[in-house]
Amino acid sequence: MLDNAYQVLGIGPDADPEEVRQRYLALVRQFPPERDPERFAEIRAAYDQLRDPIAGLEQRLFSLTATDTFESLLAAQQAAVSRRRIPTAALLALADE
Repeated sequence: MLDNAYQVLGIGPDADPEEVRQRYLALVRQFPPERDPERFAEIRAAYDQLRDPIAGLEQRLFSLTATDTFESLLAAQQAAVSRRRIPTAALLALADE
């Protein structure tokens, strides 16, 4: 898992799937695989991780900073669920583990 896929793509954790996709496409145009294969591989890995809602949730949960509070994390997750960015079934599956 990447240290912080959001930083690799240059977006925030509140980015919706379309923003993730648009940023990925912009970076691929900037760093095509034939010109910079290492950077392209890093960008592709970050995109693959974030386009999967479960992976995106894991990234947000496990890349906490010292300034994060429980309340801010809970509010962010509730907002993501209310926007239906994370399927409820996926959240329930994580809760069962």
